[in-house]
This record gives sequence, C-alpha cells and structure tokens, in this order.
Amino acid sequence: MFSSPPRAQLAEGFLFGILHAVNKQRKIGLFDSGLGGLTVLHALEEKLPGVDKVYYGDTLHLPYGDKSDEAIRSFSREIVGFLAAQGCDVIVIACNSASAAAGSMLEESFPDLTFINVIDPVVAALAGSVPRKTALLGTRATIRSGAYAKRLEAFKVPHELVALPTPLLVPLIEDGFLGSGIEESVLEHYLNDPSLNGIEAIVPGCTHYPLLREAAAKLRPGVDWIDAPAIVAEAVDSALDAAVDGSGSTTYYLSDATPSFLALASSTFSIKAHWEKKVL
Repeated sequence: MFSSPPRAQLAEGFLFGILHAVNKQRKIGLFDSGLGGLTVLHALEEKLPGVDKVYYGDTLHLPYGDKSDEAIRSFSREIVGFLAAQGCDVIVIACNSASAAAGSMLEESFPDLTFINVIDPVVAALAGSVPRKTALLGTRATIRSGAYAKRLEAFKVPHELVALPTPLLVPLIEDGFLGSGIEESVLEHYLNDPSLNGIEAIVPGCTHYPLLREAAAKLRPGVDWIDAPAIVAEAVDSALDAAVDGSGSTTYYLSDATPSFLALASSTFSIKAHWEKKVL
C-alpha cells in the first residue's frame, strides 16, 4: 500500500534530488567491506544487465561496522578514487556503514561523480508507505550514526523506527555460517529484544543482512522484510533514465582474496569469475 499523494510525491522528489545527475552514464562502481555488497550487485545485474559494473570488496578491512567514522572515510575515499580510475561515473555505496559515515564526504571530494547510497532510497520507500512500527537492524556504525532516523524525520511521517545494533551477524556471514543454524540462533536472540515487540516490518540496515531473509521469515512470520537491494537497484535504474541493451561486463576486485570469501561468493551468488587482488 502507498501513502497519500503528497507524501509519495515528497519521496519521489527526494530520490530525484539524490539521483538527477546520473543521466546516460554507463559504468557503475560498487563497493562494500566484503560479501554484503554482492546483494546489491545481484539486484543490479537483474535490473541493469546491459550496464558495465566494477565491484570492489574491501575484505582486508572487514567489517566496517566496527570501525571509526574516520577509518571508514579513509577506506572509502581510496576505493572511490580507484573506481573512478576504472572509468566508473556512477558510484553505489553498497554498504550502510560507509553510506552513513562517508556519503557526504565522498560527494564533496568527487564532485564529478554521482553517488547513490543504500540508505536514502530505502528511507524514501519507507516514507511513501503506510506508517507502522519498523525494526532497523544494522552494524554499530550504522546505528550509531542515526542516519535512518534523521533522514526519515525529514519526511515528517509517523513511522516508529526502532534501531538495534546487531554486530555479530556480519562476522557469522563472512565466516561461512549461513545455513548452519548458528546464524539463525543469533538472529533470534536479536529479534527477541523487547524493543522489537509488535514490529510489522524489518529493514536490513546492512547489505549482508538480505542473506538472512529466510531465517527472519521463520522467526517472525507475518513481519514484512524490506527488500533493500531491489529498492536501490530500482533507484539506479530510474537514475540512468535510458534503456541499456545488450550484456554488460562485471569486473571484480578484492583487497584480500581469501579462500573463504571466494567460496562464499561462488556458493551464495554463483560468482565464478576471476577476482583480482588490489590493495589500495
């Protein structure tokens, strides 16, 4: 369901303000601290298969969620410089922690590039939906920033957003515990937090967390899971504002090409392409 036209128009205008400069650009760079950004890349591959993409996973500095804002900004600046050198003119900050800590700095530091973070499109989608109690699960850095709540407040809608730091989830995913049952037990611990009583929806405030969607559905049946990667991909598609035919290429880089990461990328996302190690 959608909100009244004025609220929907506000959300649409908000997205336009973020994305208006992307017209007809053809190479997308994405980065994350590791595996999580591949959920966004997967959604973009489905939505925009004809656009060339470059993915950078900063596994050497994983996880970003436990780093200081200064460290995240430093990592992000180096990565964006690298992606720009690869010819990327649209940068998707495929990490909530980096979106919160470094988004504004990156826009100021690279004025010729267009940035799309993973927070603003999701907030706009929330603002355009029926108000309800919503859980935001995220890393310490994302929750500490208050980015979701601050941006949602700008819409002046009566959503009740309950933010909960869930720092154990990213290490469990990156260490290969998906499907083991351990990640489900940890997620259950977090979802049983009293502050989440009565929630009607869950926002995965980390790009790793869409991989926990099935577990969350088992633990909280009837609670809506916000499909953040699809929302971000839709925003990028709208921003490109042009049909792109054919089949684009995707190039993969890692700052530390660990066997565990490569195995997970293959088993979880069926990525069997060559990953080039690139330390910045």
